[in-house]
Amino acid sequence: MPETEKEITTTISPKTAFKLIEEHQDDSNLVILDIRPHNEFEMEHIHGAINLDYEGHEFRKKVEKYDKTKHYIIYCRSGVRGEYFMGIMNELGIHQFYNILGDFVGWKVSKLPLDIS
Repeated sequence: MPETEKEITTTISPKTAFKLIEEHQDDSNLVILDIRPHNEFEMEHIHGAINLDYEGHEFRKKVEKYDKTKHYIIYCRSGVRGEYFMGIMNELGIHQFYNILGDFVGWKVSKLPLDIS
C-alpha cells in the first residue's frame, strides 16, 4: 500500500486483491468491506471481511464513521452496489479504496479462498 494519503480509487483483479490482502493481513490500515446483504455474508465471504450491509438502515451514517485514512477493499455480489458505494465513499471523503473486478462473483470464479459458515 502507498505510504501517502493520495487518492486511490481503482478496480483491481480478484488475484491482485488476494495478494494485497495476504501482504497486509496483519495491517489494520487495510479493511475489507463486504457490502452484500447480511444473509449472503453469513453464508460465505472473503476471509477477514467486515459486513456493511448496503441495504441496511442508515447506510450512509455507518459509512461516515469509517476512518478516512485507512485503505479499503470493497466488494458486493456483482458490481451494481459497489459502483454506488464508491460514489458514497468519495462524497464522504474516503478516497483510498480498491474495488474488486467482478466483485464476489469474480472472486469465486477465480477460485480464491473463502470463509464459509
